[in-house]
Parts: sequence; structure tokens; C-alpha cells
Amino acid sequence: MSYPVISQIPLDPVAKQGFLSKPRRPISSLPRQLPHQRLVFEYDGTFVLGDRRLRGDEPHVLHGDSVSVVDVAKDQPVTIDVSINSSGAHDFTVAVQFRCTVDEPIEVVRAGLTDVTEHLVTYIRAYHKLFELGRSYGLHNVHELWTIVHAQVKAYTTLVPCVLPGMSAEFAGLDVRPPDEIAQGRRRYETNLHNIQGEHGLRDAKRKLDRDFDFDEQEYLQAKSHSANDFTRQESALDRDQQITEATQIKDFLNSGPGAADGLYATVRGLNEQQVADRYAALSDREYSTIQRGIQQEHELQVVQARARADVVRTAIAQGLFNETTGKELLATFDDDEPEAEVKDLEEPTYEARAEVTAGDTDDDFFMEEDVRG
Repeated sequence: MSYPVISQIPLDPVAKQGFLSKPRRPISSLPRQLPHQRLVFEYDGTFVLGDRRLRGDEPHVLHGDSVSVVDVAKDQPVTIDVSINSSGAHDFTVAVQFRCTVDEPIEVVRAGLTDVTEHLVTYIRAYHKLFELGRSYGLHNVHELWTIVHAQVKAYTTLVPCVLPGMSAEFAGLDVRPPDEIAQGRRRYETNLHNIQGEHGLRDAKRKLDRDFDFDEQEYLQAKSHSANDFTRQESALDRDQQITEATQIKDFLNSGPGAADGLYATVRGLNEQQVADRYAALSDREYSTIQRGIQQEHELQVVQARARADVVRTAIAQGLFNETTGKELLATFDDDEPEAEVKDLEEPTYEARAEVTAGDTDDDFFMEEDVRG
């Protein structure tokens, strides 16, 4: 689409209608104008700017030869491309941007300024020095060249403004780029490089994640091992404390009184009813055996004591130390609690009365050995 004249169409003559009817051009046969557009009619060798609202019976509308649609938007951007030499075989492309505004639509149409691009290219090409600026730069120095070209073109448009009929064009900026094939090759190269770097970056990221995962796993295993060791030590300490507590309780229980050991023996934890009954039976048997041994030992002690007393009496009789009365009294002093049966055994034999027993009368022993044996 051209600028500033969007389109131009010729107008056919309006056919005559009835005798009394007023001729009128159908509005639908005219180009539609947008808010930023105006219609310019060529009529009777001149140009007339149409109103926003047309009836169709206006002279320039009814008898016009052509109509033009003009873009009257303010600061319309227009870009032109010119090529300048480089130090190599390829040329740089300089894209210059302008801000254009139509001030007089009629002057634009009268001057035939249908496409401002051609006029702007002619205007820029008039600056011959521009085409010498790139001869010292290669395609890889495009950024350095941009600085020089921008400064030169801005100075040129300021000192030598662009003059166009019915409109203005102001310098807005420029861009310097290598040829399209070079730019496409560079884009492909940069795209491939980006993809390769992305793949390497993904691999590096994956390796880093793997290393981090291994490191985290090792830390977790170490922490788990430390926790297990701490738990084991705590459990051992608790078991030791529990054992010490139980041993202390058992010691206190054993020191609580007689029979505590037997009660503990019969009430150990973990025994069933039969085992408890068996242990109580064993305790009863042991107690019976203990009582029986005590009786036996007491009897044997009594026998020993009786024999000892008999030996003492025999020794005294042999030495003539006492008579029968004295022997009985002596036996009574050994044990006041001596059973009467034992004393009676000593009195059963009858002896002849004698005045006294003197030393040397060992043949007259009136206590027989079998009597004093008990």
C-alpha cells in the first residue's frame, strides 16, 4: 500500500435521470474514507477537498473526474533502504526511518506524490558521502559503522531538511545491517550455537544435579548412620539404667526381710502358672529338708553333749572325786533343762551304800559304763 495517497480511482459520468429528477452520484460508488483519511476530487482542472459527509449532488462529486484517498495521519513511520559499500564483496544495508505528516492533501495530490518512499530514497542518495563511510569496515564491524552512519545522516537531515509538497518528513533514526544472506547465515549460526550451548548447559545442569543428589544422599546416609548410632547408644544407656534400677530394686527387696529371696525366686517375670507352682513346691521341699536337717543336727548335738557329760562323769569317778550324790549334782549343773528321762537312766542301777569315795578306789566304780553312756 502506497503512502500518502492510498488509492486513486477515476469517476464515471453520472447518467441522466428523469426530467424532474435531480442528478446525484451514489455515495456507495465512492471510496470509503477512514477517520485518518480524506478524499480529494479532481474537478474542472482543479482539486477540491471533500467533506466528511457527502450528499452526492455536490458539483465536485457529481462532475468530478477522479478521487484520491490521502492518509493524513500524524507522524506516519516510513522506512527506506539504501546500500553502501563495505571493505569486502558484500554491501551494508542502511535502513533510515522518517516521521511523515501530510499537511496539505490537495498539494500532495496535485504534485502526484502518491508514494513518498521514492522521494525519500532520492533525498538520501543525494548525500554522496554516505556511500563512502563503509569502505573501511567489514561485515563484523557493523556496530562501529552504525555510530558513524547515524551521526552523519542526522547531521545531513538537520542541515539539509527534506522538502516535499504538502507534507513534512523528519529523520527518526536508522539501522545498519549486513546483507540478508549474511544475516540469515549468522542467525543460523547463532541459533545452532545457542542450541549447542543449551545442550551443553543441560548436560552441565544434569551433572550438577547428579552431583548434588549424590552429595545429599551421602549426607543423608551419614546423618542416618549418626542417628542410628545415637539411638543405639541411648538405648544401651537406657538398658543399663534399667538394669541398674532393677538390680537396686532386687537388692532392696532381698534386704527387706527373711523369705524375700524365696519370694523373688518364685515370682520371676516370664514364668507361667506351672513353673510358678513347681518353684513353690521346690521351696516347700527345701524348707522341709532344712527343718529336718535342723532336727537331726539338734539331736546329734544332744547326743554329743550327753556323751561329753558321761565322759566327764567317768573321769571324775575314775579319779574318786565324788560319790553318787555328788555325781547327780554335777550332772544337774551341766544342763538345768536336761530331760528327766536322761537323769532317770542314771538312777536305774542299784548300788550298795558307801560312805565316801576316796582316791585310789578305782576298782569300786559304782557307775557302770553302760549306765552313764546315756
